Formats: sequence, structure tokens, C-alpha cells
Amino acid sequence: MRAQRIWLLILNITFNMVMGFILPVNTIFIHKNLHESLTTAGLALMAYSVLMMVGNAIGGVMFDRFSRRGTLYIGYAIAIASLVIMSFHHVWPTYAFMLVVLGFGMGLSYTAINAYTAFVAEQMVGDSRTIFNIMYLAANVGIAIGSTAVGFIFKLSIFFTFFIPVLLFLLCIIILLFRGNVLDQTNEEELERESHHKYVSSDVEDPKIKIGASRFKFNLVIICLSIFVVWLGYSQWDSNISIYMIDNGFSTRQFGLVFTFNAVSLLIIQPIMNRVASRVFKLLKNQIFVGTIIMGLSFTLLPGAKTYGMYILSMLVLTIGESIVFPTIPALLSKMSTNKNRGTFQSFYSIFGSLGRALGPYVGSLVITMMSFAHLFFAITIMMIIVAFAMESVKELD
Repeated sequence: MRAQRIWLLILNITFNMVMGFILPVNTIFIHKNLHESLTTAGLALMAYSVLMMVGNAIGGVMFDRFSRRGTLYIGYAIAIASLVIMSFHHVWPTYAFMLVVLGFGMGLSYTAINAYTAFVAEQMVGDSRTIFNIMYLAANVGIAIGSTAVGFIFKLSIFFTFFIPVLLFLLCIIILLFRGNVLDQTNEEELERESHHKYVSSDVEDPKIKIGASRFKFNLVIICLSIFVVWLGYSQWDSNISIYMIDNGFSTRQFGLVFTFNAVSLLIIQPIMNRVASRVFKLLKNQIFVGTIIMGLSFTLLPGAKTYGMYILSMLVLTIGESIVFPTIPALLSKMSTNKNRGTFQSFYSIFGSLGRALGPYVGSLVITMMSFAHLFFAITIMMIIVAFAMESVKELD
């Protein structure tokens, strides 16, 4: 099933290259180029993420009940249509409306890719965290390539800033047309040994029955709350921190290079943390606990940061934390799911991640306007520490 994983990897990298193109420049473009307020920019990004969240929810249901590839086709088509209009007609309020439509299309695609990852993990022998770690690493490489490239392209051409993502999504559709059948293949020999998997779901033993219905629901609430808070904090890097850096005298290119550093350092950190985590942590919730604490502490380095090195150091600490947290939460959801609800459970990660990204820029802008950037950073640290300890109350099967 190597070909299956390779093509899924390519789709994942390509999707996140588009994310890398779009997210870093949205706040800057709306605030600096379209001359809208920071709060308005936050509202536009919130609307984008809300529709992405709706797309996540619908995408999970479509993946389970309608068509796996069909969900991707529809998501890509909607995203392409909106990006084409944004390329030729990037004025307010058309830009904001197309941004929202783009969010819905990308929401469908994002959940389908995550669900395909769980589908592949279902067939793996051994620790299925491996595929989630690889996919997360690939996602960050895609974001880094996109954010680095857009740092140069944004200055040269607004048109190409939005049209290059169109070409990338067209490439994804071509891959689906000619290699889509590979994604849906199953490995019968590995499926027969499925019961020996360590972190793979099963229809024979429903985790909900073993854990208990009420406690199972409590687990989902804590996990979803953790996803929301972590992404609410992380989304500040995609939005308000860009303004924070520019106000402190740094360029758009320097801001984009922070994400490049994030991806490059992740290439080194991720394999190390993966080995350490698999040996040290027997339960996934403990791994998420430690990673969330580290992510929260990274924001304490930002108040009063005057040198570029402080932003790099903050991103390095954040990268260590995210390398532990972000691949592990989908693996935990996969561990709690069955073959009948794989797409729906993976959509939880997408939905509450999108909700965090939706509210993050707007809530962050309100806190900045009413108080300061420093208050925002400390509030994020406190919230992440709280959800980290809440994660320890999750009942996880061995």
C-alpha cells in the first residue's frame, strides 16, 4: 500500500501549500491593501473559518455515507471557483465573500484528507501513529513552502498570490482522476491482522461500549475543547502576530520566514519527538498534556519581543509542542472510532480546529484593542495550561 500513502502524502502537501499561500497574507491584505480595520479583518477570517467548520462537518458525513473521492472533488471545485474570482476581482467586499466560499470548499477537502489518513491507518500493522506523524510533517512542509513563496509573490503580484493555489488544486484533481482508485484500495492481509494494531479502531470492539456511553461523551467534550483552545492560540501566528511583527519593524518576508523556520525545524524535531514520545508515553493523552503545556509556554516569550531571534525562539518552542500535540489528537480520535464513523470522528478535529481558527483572529483583535498584545499572549498560555490538565481526565483504553 506504499503507492496509496505516497499519493495521499502528495495531496496533503499540495493542500497545505495552498493554506500556506492564503493564511499568512489575509490579515495583511485586508488591513494594509484594502484599508479595512484589524477588527474587520478578524471578522472576515472568522467567517472564513466558520464556513470551513461547516465544510468539515458536512465533509465527514459525505465521506462516510456518500463518496470519499466525491467529497474531495466537490471541495476542490468550490475552492477553485472562489480563488479564480479572488485572482481577478480582489476588492472589498467581493474578496470577503469569496474568502468565505473558499473556506467551505477547503473544509470539505481537509476533512476528506484527514479521513483518508485514518482509512490508511486502519490497515497498518503496528503503531498507526506513524502515518499521522508523517502526514502532519508533510502538512507543515507544504505550509512552509507556501508561506515562504507567498512572502515573495505577494509583493510582486496579487493576481498570482491567488491564482497559483488554483493551479495547485487543479493538480490535485488530476491526481484524483488518474490515481484516485489507489486511495480506495484495501490491503486484505493487513486487515486480517487488524486486531493486533495498537492504536487502530475496530468494529469488533467499540470503544464507546468499553469506556461507557457517558464517559465516552465526556472524553469527546474534553478532546474537542482542547482542539479548540490549542488552535485558537495557534491561529494568532496566522493573523494578529503578523501585525505585531510589522508594527515592531519587521517585514512581510521576515514574517513568512518564521514559518519556513517552523517547517525546517519540524523536519528535525518531529522524528526525534516521535521516537521519544512512543517510548515515554504509553497513553496518548499524556503526550497531548505535555505538548500543550509546551505550546502555551511559547507565548510567554512574545510580550516585549524586540529582536527577530525572540520570535524564532518562540516559534521553536511552539514547534516542539505542536510536534507532540497535533499528530496525536487525530490518532486518539482514530483510536476511539470504528469503521462506520471514521470520517465523522476525524471531522471533530477539523471542526473544532476551524472553530478555534475562526474565533482566534477576531477574539485576539478584540483583546488587543481593549487591552494589549501582552494580555492576549498571557491569556493563551493560561487557557492552554487549563485544557492540558483537563486532558488528563480523559479515559483512554490501553
